[in-house]
Amino acid sequence: MDIAEAIWVGSCIIDSMCFQGLRVDESSRVSMQWYVKYDDDEPWYQILVIPLRFELLCSIMIPISIKVSLDFVKSLYAKFIDWDEEMYDKETDTPAHAANTAISEDLGQVEYILTDKTGTLTENKMIFRRCCIGGTLYGNESGDALKDVELLNAVANNSPHVIKFLTVMALCNTVIPIKSPSGQISYKAQSQDEDALVNAASNLHMVLVSKNGNNAEIHFNRRVVQYEILDVLEFTSDRKRMSVLISDSESGKIFLLSKGADEAILPLAYSGQQIKTFIDAVDKYAQLGLRTLCLAWRELGLQEYLEWSRLFKEANSALIDREWKVAEVCQKLEHTLDILGISAIEDRLQAGVPETIEILRQSGINFWMLTGDKQSTAIQIALLCNLISSEPKGQLLYINGKTEDEVARSLERVLLTMRITSSEPKELAFVVDGWALEIILTRYKEAFTELAVLSKTAICCRVTPSQKAQLVKLLKSCDYRTLAIGDGGNDVRMIQQAHIGVGISGREGLQAARAADYSIGKFRFLKRLILVHGRYSYNRTAFLSQYSFYKSLLICFIQILFSFVSGIAGTSLFNSVSLMAYNVFYTSIPVLTTVLDKDLSERTVTQNPEILLYCQAGRLLNPSTFAGWFGRSLYHAIVVFLITIHVYANEKSEMEELSMVALSGSIWLQAFVVTLEMNSFTFVQFLGIWGNFAAFYIINFGISSIPSAGMYTIMFRLCRQPSYWITMLLISGVGMGPVLALKYFRYTYSPSAINILQKAERSRGPMYTLVNLESQLRLDNNATDSISSMPVKKSSVYEPLLSDSPMASRRSVASSSFDIFQPAQSRVPASYPRNIKAS
Repeated sequence: MDIAEAIWVGSCIIDSMCFQGLRVDESSRVSMQWYVKYDDDEPWYQILVIPLRFELLCSIMIPISIKVSLDFVKSLYAKFIDWDEEMYDKETDTPAHAANTAISEDLGQVEYILTDKTGTLTENKMIFRRCCIGGTLYGNESGDALKDVELLNAVANNSPHVIKFLTVMALCNTVIPIKSPSGQISYKAQSQDEDALVNAASNLHMVLVSKNGNNAEIHFNRRVVQYEILDVLEFTSDRKRMSVLISDSESGKIFLLSKGADEAILPLAYSGQQIKTFIDAVDKYAQLGLRTLCLAWRELGLQEYLEWSRLFKEANSALIDREWKVAEVCQKLEHTLDILGISAIEDRLQAGVPETIEILRQSGINFWMLTGDKQSTAIQIALLCNLISSEPKGQLLYINGKTEDEVARSLERVLLTMRITSSEPKELAFVVDGWALEIILTRYKEAFTELAVLSKTAICCRVTPSQKAQLVKLLKSCDYRTLAIGDGGNDVRMIQQAHIGVGISGREGLQAARAADYSIGKFRFLKRLILVHGRYSYNRTAFLSQYSFYKSLLICFIQILFSFVSGIAGTSLFNSVSLMAYNVFYTSIPVLTTVLDKDLSERTVTQNPEILLYCQAGRLLNPSTFAGWFGRSLYHAIVVFLITIHVYANEKSEMEELSMVALSGSIWLQAFVVTLEMNSFTFVQFLGIWGNFAAFYIINFGISSIPSAGMYTIMFRLCRQPSYWITMLLISGVGMGPVLALKYFRYTYSPSAINILQKAERSRGPMYTLVNLESQLRLDNNATDSISSMPVKKSSVYEPLLSDSPMASRRSVASSSFDIFQPAQSRVPASYPRNIKAS
C-alpha cells in the first residue's frame, strides 16, 4: 500500500469514526442540550449525508498543490543542471542539458550504471598505431606503424600484400572525401574507425581522392587508379563486418573487400590459409588495449557476381524479413576470403574517467561495461579506468563457451565462486561475450539474474544493441535503479530502456544525447550529475513531498478535533477562502525555497561519496519517515486546537476569531518548521519564509478592512489583544519544543554521518574524509555488524521529527572492511543477497 492509498483509507476510517460519534452524540446529548435538535423521522439518505460531509472536510488531507509544487521545483532542478558551469565542456562547447524534468531525484538513487566503452569512457579519437600484414608486424618498436621504416619501404616497393591491405583500408568504407579550395582533402566518416583507416592509408600514399556516385579515385605513388563501386554490404551488429564490391576500371576484375571483427572474418579464410599469426596479432593488440579489425579480400568471377547481384536486389526488394534475407545473401558471397592482415587502432581514455568511476563505486554504485569490442581489449580498458582491479585485490571470472553445455558449466562455476567468495573483501567481477550471453539470456536467465545481483562489476563483450537493452531490463526486473550512458546510435535502445538515460554529445553524432533524459559533454561530469544534482534533488524533493502532506494533515486534524466539540455536525472551522489561501499561498511559497537548500557543501559531498547510500536506501522518503511527519502534524494539530480552545473558551469570541487564531497558530508553527529543517540560508530563503509570514498578516489586515468580506475588523481586534500574541508564543513553544529537543539530542549524542560532516563544516575544522569518518562511525557500526551478514528487511524503525534519518539496512552477504555504513537493503528476493561497495 503506498502513501496515497494509506491516506485514503485513513480518511475513510476517520469518516466512519465521526459518523459513529455522531450517533452516540445524538443519544447522549439530545436530552441535555435544549439547542441541539434532531429530527425523529430522518430521511433514508441521512445516513449518507454526514459521512460525505466529513469526506469533504478531510479532502484537504491530500494536498492538491503538491503536484504544482513538485513540477515547479523539478523544472528548477533541470535548470540548475543546464546552468552548471562546472559541467560545461569547453573542448566541444557543450553544456549539460536536462531534457526530462521529472526524474532529477532519481539520479540520487542510482544503483547500477551500464556504460558503453567507445566514445563514452574513451575519447573516440581513433589513431592508427599498429598492423599485421601478411604475417609481418609493423609498429611494434616505435609504437606507430606510420613511422615504421619497414612498412614505408614495403609501400615504396609496391609489396602486393601491402597494396591490397591499403586498398581495403581506403575503399572498404562509406567515407566521403571533401576537397577544399586549396586542394586539401579531408574525410567525412560515419565511424571514427573508418576515418582513422582512411587517413592512415592516405599517410601511406594510398589516397582516396574522390567518390562521385559509384566511381572512386585513388592516388597511389603518383599513379591514378579508378574503381567502380558495385555494391555495399553494410555493417550490422549481427554480421559484425562490412564488405564492398569493386571493379578495377583498367583490368575489369571484380573484388570483394571485407573488414570486421576477428571472429567474423577469420573463420571465412580460404581453406589452407595459415591464420595463426593473425590470431596471435589480434590477442597481442587487444592486450595493449587497441581496437582490432581484420581486413580481407577475394576476387570474383563475372558470372558469380551477376548471379549474386540478382539475389541481392531481390532481397533488398523484399517486403517481409528483408534484413534477414539480405544477411543471408551477403553470407553467400563472404567466404573463402584471403586474409590480408590486422589493423590496430588506439582509442584513449577520456580525462577523469578512472577518478569518476572510483568515486561512484565508493558511493555504492555498481558498474557494468557493455561493449562491442573484443574481450581482451575491454578487459584492458576496464583495468585502466578502475572498473576492475588486478590480482590480488581483484579477481575476474570468465563465462565462455560456444555450446549450451559449455556455457552452462561456465556459468555454474562462476556463480558458485561468487557465492563462496562474496563475503571476502576481494573485488569480484565477471566477463561474458555476446555469444555466451545470447545463450544465457535464452536458457539460463534465472541463474544469470542471481549472478547479476551478486556481482558489483561486469564486462559484457561483443554485445549487440538489443543485448544491451536486455541487460538493462534484467536489472530493472530486480527493482534496481539503473542508469545507462552512451554516445552513439547503437546505445539508444539501452538508454531508453533504463530508468535514467544519459547521452554524451560525442563524435558519433547526437542520437544518444537526443534520446536521453540528460546529455553531458564528457563522462567525468557524471560524478557531479549524480552526487551533487541527484543527491540535492532527492533531499529537497523528499522534504517538499512530506512537508506538503504535513501542512495539509495539520489543518485537516484541526478540523476533525473541532468536530468533536461541535456536535460532530461536520461544520468547518475555517472558511473556504482561508483554506484556499492556506494551501495555495500561505504555506506553499516558503517550502519552495528548499530548492536552494544544501545540507552539505558540494566539496564535502564529492569528498565523501558514501553518503549517497542514504538516498539509495530511500531513508529520507519512505513510510517510516512519512509516519514521522504524520505524527508531527497530529501533535501540532492537538497543540494548536487545545491551546486555542482553552484560551478563548470563556471569551465572547466569534467563530471567525477562533478560526483566525487557529490559522495563525498553524502559520507560526510552519514558519518555524521550515526554518528548522533548512540546512543553509540565503536571502531568498529568508525572504520566502519570513516575508511570506509577514504577508499573511498584511493580507488578513486588508481583508479585515473590507466590510463585505465576512472577516470585518477581526484581525484588528485580535492583534490588539495581548492574549492573541501570548497564544501564538505558547503554541510555538509547546509545538516546537519537543522537535528542537529531539533534534538537538540526535545531533549531539547520536549523530549520523551527515551530522558529523555538518559539524565539521560549521566548526571550520579539518574536513572529514573516508578514513576519519569511518573512525567516527565505528561505534555505530559495531551495533549492526552482527546482523549485517544476513539478509534483512528494510528497517521499520522510524525516527520522528528528523529529516536525516539513517539509511535503511540493505541485504548484504557481508560487509567488507571498506564499508562504513550498514549496507542498504536490496529490493530483490531474499535468495539474492547483494553487497554494497563503499570503496
